[in-house]
Amino acid sequence: MRLSSVYLYEKIKEKYEIQEKGNLSGSDGYLRPFLRCGISKEGKKSEDGFRTGHVYVIQGCDADEWEPVSSKAEDIFWIFCKRKDADREEEEAVVGKGAYIQVALERLEEIAEFMNDMQEIFDAADEWERKIHDLMLEHAGMDRLLQVTSEFLQNPLTVMGLDFTFVAEAGNEYLPHRARLYTDDGLNMEYVNALLQNETYREMADTHEYVMFPAYISGCRSMNRNMFVDEKATHRLVLTECRVEITPRVICVLDILVEKLEYLLAHEAEEEDPDRDMEQIFVRILSDRTADYMQVSRELSELGWSGNHEYMCLILQITYLNQQNLSTKAICRYIKKKLQDSVSFLYQDEIVAFFNLTRLGMDQEEIAGKLIYFIRDTYLKAGYSRVMEGHMNLRRQYVQAKTALDVGSRKKPYLWIHYFSQVALTYILEQSTRRLPGSMICHEGLLELKKHDEENQTQYMETLRVYLEEHLSATQAARELFIHRSTFLYRLDRIKEILQSDLDDPEEIFYLELSFRLLEQEEEKE
Repeated sequence: MRLSSVYLYEKIKEKYEIQEKGNLSGSDGYLRPFLRCGISKEGKKSEDGFRTGHVYVIQGCDADEWEPVSSKAEDIFWIFCKRKDADREEEEAVVGKGAYIQVALERLEEIAEFMNDMQEIFDAADEWERKIHDLMLEHAGMDRLLQVTSEFLQNPLTVMGLDFTFVAEAGNEYLPHRARLYTDDGLNMEYVNALLQNETYREMADTHEYVMFPAYISGCRSMNRNMFVDEKATHRLVLTECRVEITPRVICVLDILVEKLEYLLAHEAEEEDPDRDMEQIFVRILSDRTADYMQVSRELSELGWSGNHEYMCLILQITYLNQQNLSTKAICRYIKKKLQDSVSFLYQDEIVAFFNLTRLGMDQEEIAGKLIYFIRDTYLKAGYSRVMEGHMNLRRQYVQAKTALDVGSRKKPYLWIHYFSQVALTYILEQSTRRLPGSMICHEGLLELKKHDEENQTQYMETLRVYLEEHLSATQAARELFIHRSTFLYRLDRIKEILQSDLDDPEEIFYLELSFRLLEQEEEKE
């Protein structure tokens, strides 16, 4: 395996004193070392020159001895073993602008031990590369590749999609909770949002370079490298600094790993989605009004979703998805991880999810609680249906969730979660006024009351509204209006005269309450 000059330098300095260095790089690469102890007259011949691409450990000699062979020395990493007070002219004559280090070694015994240590450095790297090669031949998958590399580099590794979908990881047990992109609960949105707000992250979109993310994002520094399939960046390799310091020396290792991972990403067959059958059934329910519900029910029952189970539907609006760089696939995976007995899919540019509450052993509130922070932190909008039993109501639940999302977003755009029960009355009123305006279907007496207020500067509409809201309690209504009870009773008598009603008919009372809502809705439209 070829090791970069930076890699070798950093491994050598763990044990030896390095006095000088020059032109080191994390992207070059050199093969195993040779030892040269001076130059014989025969060695000055050009045919006995240096082997390109190798490390050469040089035991001291004079500069003029190197001149005949230095011109032939290309792409070599020089390691000079010198006394601390040695003159550097001789090695400068050789290296020119090449990579080199000077190590404080003089005795042959020291140099022999140094050569053994150099061989061990290459042995360890070759052993890692051999393991990687064997795993590729065994079709072991990304997890094993990351595992052996994580052990070699002594830091956790993660492969993720650019949309934050999870692919593989190793060494995650060493990560502090804050630095984990994926937790037992799914995607760590605190980490994701910190990334999205970081300029370095945003600028990394299509680069082939290694990029270091600062520690304040997650509590740990990380080295990041995009991976490409068909010349398009699709995934990212993340090496997180939590055990040993990350330096440029790891690049020569990661380069090999990235090559293998990109091959797997480009050639591995798409995994069979275990929820594919379930998803297709639900798409058929929503899209095909002529679907055979008996057949649908049998298919769902075969998958463990019985006709006597309770279900609920969720619809997620993904308007701001591009801003968040989250894909529908990532969102569906998150929902599945949080709530196993569910199915999520893209339908008509929205994410639709159905939950089997019976199998989950949860109610609507508990399910909503599992997703509330994810929905908020990803700037999604959500609409929930009511809980219903059986398969025959599944499409109706979809309509309920869609209604909750549409009406709720329009009436209260500042909220990110809406429930059908909260918008049902508004929906009824809107449906009732599709052909006729509210003023044409409300209680005629209420229109007369409104006209009287406008012409005489009275407050009979407000008085009646409060009276109805307080369940026909004169005392409570007077207190709410901050007027004396006798004043209220006088107003009530006048209201009854205008309405030509004693306000004792429950059906009429309901009609008046509904009429107030119809007029309010009409005013909102103006």
